[in-house]
Amino acid sequence: MTHTKRRGGLIKSATGIPGFDEITGGGLPENRTTLVMGGPGSGKSVFALQSLVEEVRRGEAGVLVSFQESPRQIVENAATFGWDLAELEKDKLVILDARIRPNTFNSIELYLSGMLAGIRVVANEMRAKRIVFDSFDAFLALLGDRTTERHEIARLRDWLLESGLTSVITSQSEVEDMFLTPRQTSMQFMADCVVRLDYRITNHTSSRSLRVLKYRGSGFIENEFPVVIGDKGMELTSTGIVESVRRVHKERVNGGIQKEIEGAQGKFKAQIESLSRKLEIKQAELDFLKTKTSSQARPARQGKQTSTKSTVRNRSGRTVRKSLETTSAALSPQKP
Repeated sequence: MTHTKRRGGLIKSATGIPGFDEITGGGLPENRTTLVMGGPGSGKSVFALQSLVEEVRRGEAGVLVSFQESPRQIVENAATFGWDLAELEKDKLVILDARIRPNTFNSIELYLSGMLAGIRVVANEMRAKRIVFDSFDAFLALLGDRTTERHEIARLRDWLLESGLTSVITSQSEVEDMFLTPRQTSMQFMADCVVRLDYRITNHTSSRSLRVLKYRGSGFIENEFPVVIGDKGMELTSTGIVESVRRVHKERVNGGIQKEIEGAQGKFKAQIESLSRKLEIKQAELDFLKTKTSSQARPARQGKQTSTKSTVRNRSGRTVRKSLETTSAALSPQKP
């Protein structure tokens, strides 16, 4: 699949690098910037050139701007992978030599502005869709101070946003991610997608690896994958890629179902707790009403009983006294 459109309008373009398009869900983001970082020999230029060749073979024009190697070297290097750049240069590819020698220009900043203006003309004439800035850090190294570097990185960022080109920028990096230099930090902020390539020698054995560090607006597999550069270019070895994709898919599916279940359980538990609180409040109200009613009724009953007893005594008091007097007289001894 050449293009894959994702939610939110993000369109991806296949790179032609086996394994990479699988872990990114389609390839590189179109009309956005991808930064490829790595040390010497890690495969940065191969990655950028291979993705550009794939685009040109699909019929879309592209521009390659090299800040370190000459066009002749690039053509020769590409031929080792079976890529005939001379043939592609006839109508779909332009290679620009942007190498700068120290003290050649009084203002390197003006050089970049003029170069970008020239690239715009060439890209418009060719109707180019993709551009590669290879070894852009070689240009930044000539600027001399960090402030100027940030300004030129911002200048390139604004130019790319305005042009709407799908761009790949390669830059050298020899330090670990946790110790990024200010230049690397600025370039990572500029990029929508960041790919890191590493070249290591362990126990006298060399190895390369690739890891996607950032992909704005898209999900991706964050694992580090082994890389091989063979006679057809770069590829991620198949070991673990399919399994990783399946595992991530399974985790997302299972994780989604589990989250739905947990969410439903949480809502049900909250409803039960709410009903329990309401019942407790109603019970407390009933108990209060019962207590209040009982306290009001008790004094009234006591008063009524007292009044009844008093009435009985008042009405029958004389009769009782007379009876008592009669009984006393009868029991008294009679005088002879």
